[in-house]
Amino acid sequence: MQSANCSAVLNFATGRTEDTEKYLSDPSKSLCVFCVLYGNPSSYAIRIKIASGAFVELILISVLFLVIIVLAGWVALLEWRHRQLDQSFRLLMTGRGGTDLEAALREFIARLEQIERAAQTMDHRVTDLEVKQPYMVQHIGVVRFNPFLDKGGDQSFVVAILDDHADGAVVSALHGRNDVRVYAKPVIGGQSTYTLTAEEKEAIARAMKPRA
Repeated sequence: MQSANCSAVLNFATGRTEDTEKYLSDPSKSLCVFCVLYGNPSSYAIRIKIASGAFVELILISVLFLVIIVLAGWVALLEWRHRQLDQSFRLLMTGRGGTDLEAALREFIARLEQIERAAQTMDHRVTDLEVKQPYMVQHIGVVRFNPFLDKGGDQSFVVAILDDHADGAVVSALHGRNDVRVYAKPVIGGQSTYTLTAEEKEAIARAMKPRA
């Protein structure tokens, strides 16, 4: 058995490669192989091949080691960032003065709801005023005159009191030497069921005159 092994080793060393793979894969015979190889100059290429395989294996181990180091550094960086974010979140939730952010947000939301209710109330009031506003007294026209051409001055007057639809009343006051007479006439759409004097029509026209 030993002579067969040695014969195979000699065949391997002298260039006969039928037993090459067997001896390279069998650790128990590696010493014999290396002794023969290093003693035979013709086996230089095989020694280069073995050395190259060991060098490649060393490079792969080094690259794997570097990858492990990079991954460890990346995990450490992520952990540090997580702690920073956790600290910032706690500071945000509690505040520097110890105020609870959740309580502050609840109070802010409550104030917003209160403001919203007040705004809705004001909106209802404004809507109500917009509905009523055209029917409120907004237009007033005054005309002074003298009903007596040869006596006194412009002590008599006419006042037209109207809303946005030209509805209201016109009041006339006639000032005499001994008395004052006051008349009132209803006005609907700028007209009256009673006959209007020239002064009363002028007062209505002044009241409904567009404002600058």
